Amino acid sequence: MDREYWNDSFKQDPTSVHVEDHILEAELKNLHPGTALDLGCGAGYNALMLAEAGWSVTGVDWSEHAVKLANKRAEKLGLLAKFIVGDITNWQPAEYFDLVISTYALPGGQDSLKALDTALSALKTGATLILAEWDVSMAQAWGFEESELTSLNQIVHHLTEVEIEAAEIRRLDCIFADDDPRAFAGTSANIVFVRARKV
Repeated sequence: MDREYWNDSFKQDPTSVHVEDHILEAELKNLHPGTALDLGCGAGYNALMLAEAGWSVTGVDWSEHAVKLANKRAEKLGLLAKFIVGDITNWQPAEYFDLVISTYALPGGQDSLKALDTALSALKTGATLILAEWDVSMAQAWGFEESELTSLNQIVHHLTEVEIEAAEIRRLDCIFADDDPRAFAGTSANIVFVRARKV
């Protein structure tokens, strides 16, 4: 799924690639708002949820159309959020953040590890990293190569620069609506969840 695929998806129907939050809102309850970075932000739903909770948010995505949608939505809502076009496997942050999130945005294989390096490079000391990603166990159900998804072990093994606070595989029920085309293999999915802190 290259940049052209994502641009076309966001142009035709942004809701077709949006994944409702089942993780982030609960995790925010114990965090004091500051600066946040959303890597692979898509049309900005999670980033704008952060902004509504008082965070100053930067979102990065390689889909120009998604970034355009996110900036328009932030302006319309009057929220403190900016969105920029960038490839999260090699984008370099100009500042450090109190919170870095990435939800269902890791590109797979070695590129996922590069994206994790970007996330690590953006963390302030004491900052929190939150990752939610499709687990490799979903590859067969969805007709993917295993290399297209990322395992919990791969992620945890790579996060040597941070203190892991939580690392688990979660089964999320009803993550897709019954009439969602992505529900052809069921409405539930296994995800990798990791929360870590830079010490």
